[in-house]
Amino acid sequence: MLHDFGKFSISFQKRLEGSPIPVDHATAGAQYIVEAWKNKTARILAYVIAGHHAGLTDFGSDAGDEACLAQRLKKKIEPYKDNAIAVMGNVASTTLPPSIKWGGNPGLQLSMFIRMLFSCLVDADSLDTEQYSERSKAGLRGHDVDFKDLLAKYDAYMSQRFSTSDLTIDAARNELRLECLARGDNEQGLYTLTLPTGSGKTLTSLGFALKHAVRHQLRRIVYVIPYTSIIEQNAAVFREVLGTEHVLEHQSNVQHELPEDSDLGLDLKEKLLLAEENWDYPVVVTTNVQFFESLFANRRSRTRKLHNLARSVIIVDEAQLMNGDFFKPCLLALEELVRNYGATVVLSTATQPDLAGLLQGAVQHPIPIREMVDRIPERFEQFKRVRLKMLGKIEDERLAERLSGNGQALCIVNTRRAARELYEKVTALIGQDSVFHLSARMCPKHRLDKLNLIRERLDKKLPCVLISTQLVECGMDVDFPTVYRELAGLDSIAQAAGRCNRNGRLGEGLTYVFETEATARLKGWFSLTAGVARSIMERYPDDPLSLEAVRDYFQHLYFYQTLGGESSQDLTDKYGILKQLNERKISDCEIPFRTIAEQFRLIDTDAKPVVVPYDREAEQQLEALLNAPKINGIMRKLQPYVVQLYPQEFEAFRRVGEIVEVRADVFKLKNPKHWYDDQVGVKPFSEEHHAAEILIG
Repeated sequence: MLHDFGKFSISFQKRLEGSPIPVDHATAGAQYIVEAWKNKTARILAYVIAGHHAGLTDFGSDAGDEACLAQRLKKKIEPYKDNAIAVMGNVASTTLPPSIKWGGNPGLQLSMFIRMLFSCLVDADSLDTEQYSERSKAGLRGHDVDFKDLLAKYDAYMSQRFSTSDLTIDAARNELRLECLARGDNEQGLYTLTLPTGSGKTLTSLGFALKHAVRHQLRRIVYVIPYTSIIEQNAAVFREVLGTEHVLEHQSNVQHELPEDSDLGLDLKEKLLLAEENWDYPVVVTTNVQFFESLFANRRSRTRKLHNLARSVIIVDEAQLMNGDFFKPCLLALEELVRNYGATVVLSTATQPDLAGLLQGAVQHPIPIREMVDRIPERFEQFKRVRLKMLGKIEDERLAERLSGNGQALCIVNTRRAARELYEKVTALIGQDSVFHLSARMCPKHRLDKLNLIRERLDKKLPCVLISTQLVECGMDVDFPTVYRELAGLDSIAQAAGRCNRNGRLGEGLTYVFETEATARLKGWFSLTAGVARSIMERYPDDPLSLEAVRDYFQHLYFYQTLGGESSQDLTDKYGILKQLNERKISDCEIPFRTIAEQFRLIDTDAKPVVVPYDREAEQQLEALLNAPKINGIMRKLQPYVVQLYPQEFEAFRRVGEIVEVRADVFKLKNPKHWYDDQVGVKPFSEEHHAAEILIG
């Protein structure tokens, strides 16, 4: 009722009659609630009301930024009160205390509570407007489903899958799946799912989530996945199991294209597009970036979905990849979703950090973390199918010779530059027919085409050497007899080993860990994780991927992050997000929403997107873009053709007219025949740009 109180002013009524003069209508309700309640609790609603168009702002100070809440509460606005009260009455008669179970991190908890209220308001506001002005669209909203029906579909699919397999490893996968399925009846809370790579975590966790949603009458299942390449793969599996109409894939590359033989019609496509706005859908598959940045965002478009996380099962896949500059705020945000919003969170990984220890140090009364699988050491032994060997430092030429001598081998390096250079060396030795390259300099559609060809050659036991960046590691379903991995974090090495002898067809696969001159040039987080991994592998030469070794790795990593550096800065919260939330006057509800949203960027890069006319579909969509009145649908179709370039290289291309602006802020590669290679993607603009490229991916 209060968010539009300012619309009762005479000036705003003139707006409704056609006046072009803008009127601030959002400040009135914020000022009204503060005056009515006369306490600091009113500021909770004041943030939400004042920001329902422009976004949650910082509290600021009386002498600060005009957009801050402190200034908005003092701002002189058009008279509105008499008219508003005459029509609406006194709608602020009762003070409502925040319904939070405090856990010892008040700043984070209060900020999330306000974001949740903000999410409720802006989603309801948008839906109400849509119901009035676009009824046909509003009629497509929502997706009621009985999770009992989805669980029955899952059971039928899994019965068929395991009844037709003759792999010994599939019997072990099914045993694990049934164990986790039984856990679905357990109480809600915070869980870990610690399973070795190749043990079927994706389908196992889906079974738990469906059973748990039925048991506790939860509203949706949200999968949080680190890389778009894994999302595409996992979402395809979920659609196969549950049906296309029940799965929303929310990430930058998705097109929402239906199979040609689908009878679900255009309505479903429209429903999926609408559901991206607020995640009102049974199964949502999204990225780490989309999920965690939304939890710390301040804009209405990004926060609109947050209230729909309440009473959900949230599966964080490859949870170790939350690690880094924002690990602690991410972990505490997940705990808060469990504590106060009725969510169950499952942290799924083969290399589980000591989450309980981290929570103990960050929260006064942490929620207990329960493991879903019994006899973890026995399970890891059961799926042990790879031996890890240290090669030490090796020259690029010698590495290329080793790879050339393998019929089938995967080599994962740390940077795009290293992948390109090694690919060229191996190709020079054995030709191009059996050597492949994958990196983010190739557009997603190109990578998918190559991956299909690679899998076909592997299945037919044809020669196949793949040189890739780490994008092939997590969850990518490929099975090589031999894998080489440039030194990196131990969790990355474990993921690389998971692409080796994945289905246990060999007695033992081999994964080699090596270093080159380029490895020493890594900086920051990558240098830290690689150094700790090297010391662990030296300490545990017989089994560097044992549970004990992995535990030791994370203990050492956290020591360096929190205590071992040159300063006392906690690198699991590099930008001091938690400190900023807690050091302000929480009792006065002074929260820097805008500042934190600007700082909370999981991928710290200014890379520029460029559309590549890779095939006829891309060319047609680029042509359609020229004169289309609305471009959102076209841009979604173009996402599989986007490559990200460094700003300096982007500008170099643009200066000579090789990157052109098709529409405002939409750029394409003008001459792909010259600049886009069928094997490695976008060629470096110059030798200088080739040498400077150290992007991981």
